[in-house]
Amino acid sequence: MQRERYSGPGSWLAKSQRDSQKAGAVQPFQRARHLGKKAPQSNGPRHHKQRSWSLKTTTMYLLFRLAAVIVPRLPRRWLPPLSALLGWLAWMVAIRARRQATINMLHVLGPEVQATRLGRRRLRRTVRRMFINNARNYLEGFCLPYVPVEEIASNIIPGGEEHLAAALARGKGVLIVSAHFGPFDYLSQWLVARGYELVIPVEQLKDRRMLELMLSLRCSHGIKYLPVGNGTAMRAILRTLRQNQLVLITADRAVVGQSVEMPFFGATARLPGGPAMLAQRTGAALVGAFGWRLEGRRMQGEFTPISLALPEEEQQNPEALMRSIVQVMERYIRAHPEQWLVFAPVWLDHPAASPEDQGHQIRAEESGEEPTFSLPKE
Repeated sequence: MQRERYSGPGSWLAKSQRDSQKAGAVQPFQRARHLGKKAPQSNGPRHHKQRSWSLKTTTMYLLFRLAAVIVPRLPRRWLPPLSALLGWLAWMVAIRARRQATINMLHVLGPEVQATRLGRRRLRRTVRRMFINNARNYLEGFCLPYVPVEEIASNIIPGGEEHLAAALARGKGVLIVSAHFGPFDYLSQWLVARGYELVIPVEQLKDRRMLELMLSLRCSHGIKYLPVGNGTAMRAILRTLRQNQLVLITADRAVVGQSVEMPFFGATARLPGGPAMLAQRTGAALVGAFGWRLEGRRMQGEFTPISLALPEEEQQNPEALMRSIVQVMERYIRAHPEQWLVFAPVWLDHPAASPEDQGHQIRAEESGEEPTFSLPKE
């Protein structure tokens, strides 16, 4: 015998009816039912996309937290072969990043690199080395809090430090211009190990937990990182320069803030205009700083003058400063292309991977051929 549902004054059904009456309006799903229409969906695809992004970021954060505990406990001699393995796996799996890295390398090496089989192999090998170097940067980043500053200082062979000293002698602070190039974290840690006060603006991440984790690793030896996006960061940068200290800014990719369109390896790219504008506003000298890996644990670092290498009448000209910045970046990236670790769009003429070219790349690799790509003609 079926039990009859109680709907008296004290039942949950009566309570929900009273709540609906207090609202004074028919709810959307009720209105649709009364009109004989299908009830609307509540942001299904968008909600699913947000949940997917949240799951992905949480997984990445947990993996990074785990790596920050495990990797420092591994023997240091394991890091190079482990980087090679992880970098090769990332190169195989991260198809979109591999595609974009290949586009970027075509700008650096030139489209003529695809004219020969040897050139295509060089392109493929360079992109694969980018992934390996990127993996090594992450693994060494997890170890940073446990590496003595003396070891960091001894592992880097510096060059051109006199250019940094000359810039500081002017007393207006120094804007160090670099790129996502080589062992970036170790070069900045070397500056602190040498006794310099250093501030680095960094982009905000959507996942605040990941940002805090990475900054906790990188700040372990005294570097000050400033998440950009508000006036507080700019005031801190100006204060640092007024105190004749160092501010390091990457100039190879516009993320936030003011940007300019400049020729970069012969094609128009959107690059950050902040370094040139800050130099004009504050009178701070611009000095380039780049580092690249040698055999074993050794690294080469080099400082090069940017603003002080220009004629005096151009040292406060933002356009002349930007041209000089671009020329310096091109020189080091062209000399060590596998050390340039940018996997995002840089140029305006080829902002992202096309499905057709990406499918061609996959088919070519599956058949054992070297894939070819095309850049838009000028």
